[in-house]
Amino acid sequence: MKNKYNLALMPMTINDEVVKLSHVFSDLADKYILNEKSLPHVTLCQFEIEDDEIDSIWNKVCEQWREDPIDLMFEEFSCLTFDNHIYWVSLLPNNVDALHEMHGKITNIINQPAKKLFDPHMTLINTKNTEYEMSVDQYSSSYKPVRDKFILKLGRCDGVGQFTEVIYTYEPRAKSICRI
Repeated sequence: MKNKYNLALMPMTINDEVVKLSHVFSDLADKYILNEKSLPHVTLCQFEIEDDEIDSIWNKVCEQWREDPIDLMFEEFSCLTFDNHIYWVSLLPNNVDALHEMHGKITNIINQPAKKLFDPHMTLINTKNTEYEMSVDQYSSSYKPVRDKFILKLGRCDGVGQFTEVIYTYEPRAKSICRI
């Protein structure tokens, strides 16, 4: 059976801080909000694959991936929509060029098409409330940027893109894998 998977960069220490930040906007949230079943992440590549192929995909990644954890700082919010019906609130990282390079490497390793309009971000919520930008603007004046080292993980994701379960974590020093 095919399922949705995500190769993403995940924070090493600030998960709780980012989840709390998303809950600042919980009164606006629709189907996407960070919590214990929706983990903070920066997507490098989402894809669908048969469950029995996921181990071989991860082995390919481990054979070719040589990136150390990347330091990312999130200083700004992003508010956007693709359809004027569902609106997304995200944090925008620095090191965008490095993230574009990582996206290209990952899509090449797992033989998926690279996105021409790859937009690195860490989603906090989605909403149907058209007034959401006012809340984000109000909060952003007191927002203190978050920063952490981010490490590559592979996991399951749901229909709206929430990273719901970590399956593998890349171990850069040992060059080995571990199940979580």
